[in-house]
Amino acid sequence: MNGIRLGLLIGLVSVAAWSAEDAPPLPKDQPVVKGGNLELGLFGGESYGLDRFRPMGGANIAYGLSPALFPFAEASYLPGVLRTVNIPTGTTTSYQQFNVNMMDFHAGLHIRVPKPESPVVPYAVVGLGMIRQSQSTSTAYLVTNFGTVPFSANMPSTVNFSLDFGAGLRFFFNERFALRLEFKAFKPIGANAVVANGVSTPVPSTVVYRFAIGPVFQLR
Repeated sequence: MNGIRLGLLIGLVSVAAWSAEDAPPLPKDQPVVKGGNLELGLFGGESYGLDRFRPMGGANIAYGLSPALFPFAEASYLPGVLRTVNIPTGTTTSYQQFNVNMMDFHAGLHIRVPKPESPVVPYAVVGLGMIRQSQSTSTAYLVTNFGTVPFSANMPSTVNFSLDFGAGLRFFFNERFALRLEFKAFKPIGANAVVANGVSTPVPSTVVYRFAIGPVFQLR
């Protein structure tokens, strides 16, 4: 099921990119992307790769150094989902359950490719930032031949640096308002492990994917 959902997200971005070629032009007196622009955006979507699909939401700000180069900073919140990890214990299999909220903070550069008189602006994105896991509580269930015994332990917060890269589209309805579609990948660097009840659970070192959609407000 997760593979199907990930495929649908990638397909949606592909269809949007294909449709962008036929988008109607804006009037010549409505500039879309230029140096000095200040943008504020909100977004929501899903991520996959930390453990399973997670809903997420956040905000970002970007400033135009030129029509093509927009430095940005963003933050997003990923509410925790219940995870279960099996633990071999001799002839039985015990298990551990926990729920960890996450936040990410990133800054980087949008490399945009504006088309004359077009309301659709494709762009590439690259950045560097961190992923923070909040403090939480883990419960391990020791399964024996005589029953199941629960043990609780605190899980400390951790911070991991990460690289991010991807691409997106901005659909401008007028000079001040646009809709953003974006697909990004995050690569944790030197992931720290969360340890609870003697079980080490690191942030995955594999690539984490994120799809986001939301409004963009061009303030100037």
